[in-house]
Amino acid sequence: MSTTDPQALHALAFLYLSFGHSTDGTLSGDEMRTLATKLRAWAPDSTLEQIGELLRSVVGEYKALSSDAREEKGEAAVELLRGQLDAEQRARILADLQAIAEADGNVSSEESSFIDRLTQLLA
Repeated sequence: MSTTDPQALHALAFLYLSFGHSTDGTLSGDEMRTLATKLRAWAPDSTLEQIGELLRSVVGEYKALSSDAREEKGEAAVELLRGQLDAEQRARILADLQAIAEADGNVSSEESSFIDRLTQLLA
């Protein structure tokens, strides 16, 4: 993925947000900070303000969608990322998700299951 590809970065932001929120129903401040840090690492030329703007946009989009629409959007994000990323980059996504899960000091079984499922989908 080109780190400047806005469509891929948006898909990644949606995936990370979906993971953080859907697995345990909340997104702690620590998880959100870790999510933003991991996302910024994919787009190092972006400012913190640009990453914040992207996340605000994705949060608004996420909140406006029904559960079914969120799932469809998440599946589309995975498809886009799988098509654009090499194996090393896909592994990096999984490592990022693990770091987001660990950020609040508690990795739930739902978070582990999500990562396991995504591992299969990105293979």
